[in-house]
Amino acid sequence: MDEFFVKDGEVEKGPFTFEELTDGRLEPDDLVRTNFSQWEKASNILDFAEYFQYEGYYFPTEANLATFWQRLLAFIIDYLLMVIIVVVGCYNFDQYLPFRMANLDIDNMRQREVLQVVFSAVFFLYHFLFYLSPLKGTLGQYLFKLIVVDAEGKPISFGKAIIRSVCKVLSFNIFFLGFISVIFSKYRQSFHDALAKTYVVSKDAGLIAEEEDNGTY
Repeated sequence: MDEFFVKDGEVEKGPFTFEELTDGRLEPDDLVRTNFSQWEKASNILDFAEYFQYEGYYFPTEANLATFWQRLLAFIIDYLLMVIIVVVGCYNFDQYLPFRMANLDIDNMRQREVLQVVFSAVFFLYHFLFYLSPLKGTLGQYLFKLIVVDAEGKPISFGKAIIRSVCKVLSFNIFFLGFISVIFSKYRQSFHDALAKTYVVSKDAGLIAEEEDNGTY
């Protein structure tokens, strides 16, 4: 059975058994080694991957990054939900619009612009609120067991949620270019991921430690 040592400042503590370290005391940035290894962050050691997932950490790795198709299907579900929200909302509160929904003229540029502003506002709030919710992602992402995390595998902060939501609105309104970038990104990041420094990961994906790439992104 491996024995682990933990570095606390300049002091080496241990040895500890795996069970002793995973009783809630281990943090991702703690430096850990065995008798036969060098110091590494605990988050980079495959032995502790399941423990950190139980603690709510989902470190982005090559093995668990969401694919383009997973993200596309999740987005389609979210898009349909947002359309329903906008349509129902506009019909119920059209007294606040410069036109009545019953008289909507889709060829009218002014009316289209108003609807685009309303949809963009709903788009922002929908994503922003769900990123900060216990789901750690949108309803579409939840259905496909996807979550949005930062580089440390944690739920994204208030600031990152704002940046990601604003940039996602831009991605959507500029011919979907921000979404297409997922295909060409090494870390499967969209435009809004890259700017907010976030990642979309699959909760069900196995974590694979590769010898040539032992670490998080």
